[in-house]
Amino acid sequence: MNTTKQAVQLPILEPSRHNYDRLRVCRKCGRFTILMEESCPSCGKMKLVPVIRQARAQTLRRMFNELLITLMLTIAAVLISSDMRLMALFAAAGLVLLVALFLVQRRSVEGATLRELGRLFRRQRSDIYDGLVEDQRIGVEEVRSGHEVAGYHILRQTAVLVQNDRLRLALLSLLQNFRLRSDMDLELDSLITRDFDPLVAEYIGEMARIKRDRIKERSIRYIIAHEPKILQMEQGWSILVSVTSAMVRMKRYIATYPGFIRRYARHLPKERFVRLYRIVQADAELLQDALAQDLEVIRQELYPNDPELDGKGAVQS
Repeated sequence: MNTTKQAVQLPILEPSRHNYDRLRVCRKCGRFTILMEESCPSCGKMKLVPVIRQARAQTLRRMFNELLITLMLTIAAVLISSDMRLMALFAAAGLVLLVALFLVQRRSVEGATLRELGRLFRRQRSDIYDGLVEDQRIGVEEVRSGHEVAGYHILRQTAVLVQNDRLRLALLSLLQNFRLRSDMDLELDSLITRDFDPLVAEYIGEMARIKRDRIKERSIRYIIAHEPKILQMEQGWSILVSVTSAMVRMKRYIATYPGFIRRYARHLPKERFVRLYRIVQADAELLQDALAQDLEVIRQELYPNDPELDGKGAVQS
């Protein structure tokens, strides 16, 4: 592992309701980007708008055209009418139709905008992909020029929409260069790759030490699935013990993976072992598992007559 880590302040990736919220398109050249620059990275024009706004503009334009066509048909019907009675009838009918169409459009504009957005994604899929690839290239250039934090932030933003193992490993490689802290805006599940890679295992171990609440089902399953390979790593044992320490914060993980926890319970820090022991002692089903027997043996060997392990007291997370 890298021993010359940099002390940095990572930018916060503001949460968004939808993955596409950060995606913008240039109304001048059609370039798609997630970069937060004011001007388009391709043509330099200040014509970047969120894709949802572009879809809404197209929806409103289409609705306006529908109203315009309806109005023109009404006028045409009035003009070709043979008498005043028909002219008045067509004019009244056209007016009612225009008002009804306008009211329907106003109620359906949000749904129509989302449908238009879906059509935009399908129609310009390759353009969106090309734009995000170009954003990644800009991020890589930032890293190569020594601006690793800026490059990481760009790549992290593209990873919201471009989800592949190559990009995940690039982000993990950059994170290895930073001194990570619990107050940083860090994610885990989105960086777990399909196949085993030591970078993923090391990062999970690091997160288990500094942000144990990030250790959830996906990372636990990854560690257990690749446990033999992790044991072959230089820091493998430490990773597995750290993940076990993080797992004992929830009874659900203890009940689901008791076999894994049994293998590393003896090596837990005392305060984590105390928590594990108390959770097991307080649960009738867990007391029937072999884990409970192992914990009792460990307690008698390592912590005989320890008042913290009398089964009483509040369980700390």
